[in-house]
Amino acid sequence: METRADIDAALECLQRRLPELMAELERDKVLEAFAAEAEPLTRAPPAEHEAYIHRRLNCMLADAGLAPGESEGEPCPTGL
Repeated sequence: METRADIDAALECLQRRLPELMAELERDKVLEAFAAEAEPLTRAPPAEHEAYIHRRLNCMLADAGLAPGESEGEPCPTGL
């Protein structure tokens, strides 16, 4: 994925998928499944979008209660 539009589309799809994973899997398996589904985004992201991608993924996990929230208090970015 190279363009911001492609990245945002994939992130939105993954964000919609996370509640499904949480309903389908035991809590200890959700992070593993989420990481596998996020792998196309994290494998070799464009350098200019890498921090954005990781921040969005971390926010998804924090919002779902699967990871601690951001300590800096910065709002989580959303799509476009």
